[in-house]
Amino acid sequence: MKTFLLNTGIVLASCAGLFTVQTATAQNYRISGKFLNKENAPVADAIIQLLRSSDSSLVKNEFTDEKGTFAFNDTKEGSYFIQANVLGYKSYLSQLIDVKDNVQLNDISLQKSEVDLKEVAVIARKPYVEREKGKVILNVENSINAAGSSAFELIEKAPGVRVDNNDNVNLNGKSGIAVWIDGKPTPMTGTDLANYLRGIPSSSIEKIEMISNPSARYDAAGSAIINIKLKKDKRVGTNGSISSSYGQGVYMKTNNSLSLNHRNKKVNVFGSYNYAYREAFSHLKLDRRFYQNDTFIGAYNQDNYIKFDFNNHIARAGVDYFANKNNTFGFVVSGVSNKFNPTGDNVADVYDQTNTKSSTYTTKNRSRDNWYNYSANFNYKHSFDSLGTELSTDLDYAHFGSQIEQNFTTRYFDLNNEEYLNPYLLHGDIDGGLNIYSIKNDFVKTLKKEFKLEAGQKSSYVVADNKLSFYNRSNDLNIFDSSKSNHFIYTENINAVYTTLSKDYKKWSTQLGLRCEHTSVSGKQLVNNTSFANNYIQLFPSAFIGYKFSEKNGLEFNYSRRITRPSYEQLNPFKFYIDPTTYKEGNPYLMPQTTESFELTHVFKQKIFTTLGFGRTNKNITEVIAPADDQPKITVQTNKNLAQVDVYALNCSLPIDVTKWWHMTNEINSYYASYTGNVANTPLKNIGNLNFNINMMNTFNFTSTFSGEVSAYYQTKEVYAFDVINPRWFFNLGLQKKLWNNRATLKLNVNDILYTNQTTADVTFTDYREHFVVQRDSRVVTIAFTYKFGKSSVPGSKKRQGGADDIKQRAGSGMG
Repeated sequence: MKTFLLNTGIVLASCAGLFTVQTATAQNYRISGKFLNKENAPVADAIIQLLRSSDSSLVKNEFTDEKGTFAFNDTKEGSYFIQANVLGYKSYLSQLIDVKDNVQLNDISLQKSEVDLKEVAVIARKPYVEREKGKVILNVENSINAAGSSAFELIEKAPGVRVDNNDNVNLNGKSGIAVWIDGKPTPMTGTDLANYLRGIPSSSIEKIEMISNPSARYDAAGSAIINIKLKKDKRVGTNGSISSSYGQGVYMKTNNSLSLNHRNKKVNVFGSYNYAYREAFSHLKLDRRFYQNDTFIGAYNQDNYIKFDFNNHIARAGVDYFANKNNTFGFVVSGVSNKFNPTGDNVADVYDQTNTKSSTYTTKNRSRDNWYNYSANFNYKHSFDSLGTELSTDLDYAHFGSQIEQNFTTRYFDLNNEEYLNPYLLHGDIDGGLNIYSIKNDFVKTLKKEFKLEAGQKSSYVVADNKLSFYNRSNDLNIFDSSKSNHFIYTENINAVYTTLSKDYKKWSTQLGLRCEHTSVSGKQLVNNTSFANNYIQLFPSAFIGYKFSEKNGLEFNYSRRITRPSYEQLNPFKFYIDPTTYKEGNPYLMPQTTESFELTHVFKQKIFTTLGFGRTNKNITEVIAPADDQPKITVQTNKNLAQVDVYALNCSLPIDVTKWWHMTNEINSYYASYTGNVANTPLKNIGNLNFNINMMNTFNFTSTFSGEVSAYYQTKEVYAFDVINPRWFFNLGLQKKLWNNRATLKLNVNDILYTNQTTADVTFTDYREHFVVQRDSRVVTIAFTYKFGKSSVPGSKKRQGGADDIKQRAGSGMG
């Protein structure tokens, strides 16, 4: 903790000295004026925008007061436009304004719009898939087929994404993906992360960003970032929205949400509540075959069916206080409760060395899971001028907890279906807790000749305490089982500093960055008094270079170096039993993986993006289910470091306007992933294959208020390390009707119409073969309704990205 505070103090002092020096010589001016209507009455609470004349980029927003007046203070010498967009009035754009001294504009008269607002129907909307610099964006709120889905289902169907049978997310061949929500990583990995995301309704999501090469300002954790941005109201006054949906697959699903926002010139108060009840299942069929020196010695044929009933509550509330033109304070609190009672039934047929069925065992899992977290963020931003010079500080605290009760009952049957062993009853109490403390400072300054400097610091301290207690309740007893019980304590301290320098010059755009992170971790298992510790420093450079050949053609180059640290669960050196023949075990010797990525993108008309990429991951963290070293016919699920993974990628985004009412978006992603390493005595040497996936989205605007959507997805066969994953495909249909002057929306969709979205694969290790099929509740018919109420559109609550970043991504799976 002393290290955490010491590093924080040093960097804060450095930042203070930095902005004191940089701001001393600025020469700024004031632009002011007044907006009136045709009756010469003031137009209050209008958003006025100051735009640079060179590229129409936004410099600053201001409100008009009750007298209709506004002022842009601290404006640098130069040429600008002033723009106003007010509901009920025609858009206003000023003549060119040259600022060499203070400027007082003549009164500006806004003209009433001649169009009856009740008759306005906006047809144009953002496509479901968009591309920006280094990002692929899914505009969830604009998709008809996304209605009624969960966040996990949306990610699962995103371009370039593959989810394996253990719910691990891969993006274009890369593993170790960091999943964020509103700029903050989620506190889970694997199945725990998937279950959390299954509780977040699509009605609460605005967009999903997939960032392949984040800059040095981002935490270095994760080979790439998937950021889920929740909806925020963007209107002045008191506004809000309500939404509800009902879906029916094999089981029912309902999503409901309410958001409220009140904003004036001084205060913005916002809050939201989301509730989801979703019943779902996972049906996993396994054929597992064991060999010894290539001689068959036995097999298990297993059928695992587990049902979930997610009760998920998400609440968020906060306030932004605009103290004056230079200082803004913010405070946000949030809480999540995710309760579900998994009911699993596993039937396994046992085969001997002659491949003859010899017996059967069944395992019933009746569990109660309660996952929760609460967090708080305090944010302060000081703006030094209107050119974007600012210092922001985030203080974060977060607590994640879990309380899990597990009950396993295993029975053994002979070929006559008679029990030949006493039933084995295992009861588990699993309690987990995680506390995260974080401070982050970011400084931005526009230098001479329009260079932009960004610099910052982040320090975090984490303590995880997880206790697993198992009891053998066979024969009506309750005996503590020390061989399965565990108490694991983990601490982590990360201190980071970064800087980036960027400049746009004529046809060139550049950004160079460097981040340095010092990591100190330790873990202790109290049951058998074992421990580990690690301490290292890493550098993470990043670069962006863009060149615009013409108005139609441009070229962009991206580079970044990233790190994926093992999660707390992955490091915990203890065995967690899944069934009598399978257990899960952490690896205290697991090393972080590092990824270097290069991308070259051609941009045509800002619509067609073609990207050629290469990425190399060293010490790739790979989840495997392989034979146990010391136990015959037993498999262990764990993580190992694979020596190297090389990924060569070619991706294309191709939007097509087929007709005036039919728009098509096509995402074509192809890559070759080459794997090298040795796990479970199974060597790999440049093993991989060329594969591709196609995501097509068709939007049909039949009338101004009635539209349809057809989407389709196809993934070819893929070699993923020791797995060969077979092709999969699906398509969806949807309809949408806007009602009540476009304030309400009614959607109807059918996802995975032919029920083809399932994963089948073959896994091969030395002396072990496995074939599996995974089915989920993917064919669902959903009806959804949304209603918005309130006033005109303005920028809403400011973006929230606290300091507790990469830590939360790895936390939750360490809670049990």
